[in-house]
Amino acid sequence: LPQIVMLFLVATTCFYSGVLLGMKMNVAPSEKSRSTTLSVDEVEAEVLRRLKLQQKEVASIALDNSKEEGNKNKDIKKKDDGHDRRFPKTISKIAYGSALISKNDFIQQFDYGIPKPPSKRENERDPGKDDVLLLYGSKKSLPDVSTGIVHTNDGPNPDIPHLTATYATKNCAVMNVIYTDTHGGEDQCMAIVGNYESYHIQRWLRFDGTTVDKSIPLHAVGRGVQSNGQDKFEAPSDSYALQNQALLKTYFDRLEETMAILKPMAASCAGDDNTVIVMVCNTGQSDLLINFFCSADARGFGDVVRKKLLIFATDEGVLEIAKGLGVNVFYDEKIF
Repeated sequence: LPQIVMLFLVATTCFYSGVLLGMKMNVAPSEKSRSTTLSVDEVEAEVLRRLKLQQKEVASIALDNSKEEGNKNKDIKKKDDGHDRRFPKTISKIAYGSALISKNDFIQQFDYGIPKPPSKRENERDPGKDDVLLLYGSKKSLPDVSTGIVHTNDGPNPDIPHLTATYATKNCAVMNVIYTDTHGGEDQCMAIVGNYESYHIQRWLRFDGTTVDKSIPLHAVGRGVQSNGQDKFEAPSDSYALQNQALLKTYFDRLEETMAILKPMAASCAGDDNTVIVMVCNTGQSDLLINFFCSADARGFGDVVRKKLLIFATDEGVLEIAKGLGVNVFYDEKIF
């Protein structure tokens, strides 16, 4: 619209300027015509008058368009009954409404094996991360009573409502869960894009290959690139490749002895259904291992897990933990 208005003003100015220039270049009029011809000053005054009128008309049109655009935005934001939506209709298929759930309640209800930080057990608070934000993707996924979930002014409180995990997810046929952290309050953003569904989280960073630089555009990086610029998944150099080959040779050299130990252990785990659960764990991940057993015990099949599970311990710490849990464990200090 601004370009059209500018073009209109330029064209109008050129037109009246041409009229003025033509009158200046005109030959001396006859006595008869001189009495009816406007002077140059009068023509200039007329041109200025008409330009002001055109400017007023353009300003009026711009104001009307602005009001119309504002009304459109209100229509997008509001529902037919006039209630203010929490999210505009432009994202209603990915955020139709929202609710908050206590993280302790959510993790207890949907235990995926990921524990809370060691310092935040059970019902302890985790400031800034005490709640889970749930986004509803359609009207069908809302709980039976959706007061405050879709609209900000259809309940006594304009805030996002707090619900229990069971009730909030009552009509969710599918639920995608994302774990994230800002790592001490770093300047991180999260974009949710309605598109072909992907179960990978893209990571974009202002990274020049060595350090993070806010003056350069965001670009896609690998999952291992950290905010400090370090790449934890960097391809190994030739020297590391040779070291890994040497480690692999160690496994091959002890293959017969290892198989002699593992075969009876695996047969004991396999049982009648010939099924074995295999895990590899070190001391650093032992919290996850213990959490797995606690979850299994809470659900009534801890004895099955202890019978079926075969753990490959990569250090003596996990060896002792596994023995304490009463599970089959393999450890060879010459290999690990």
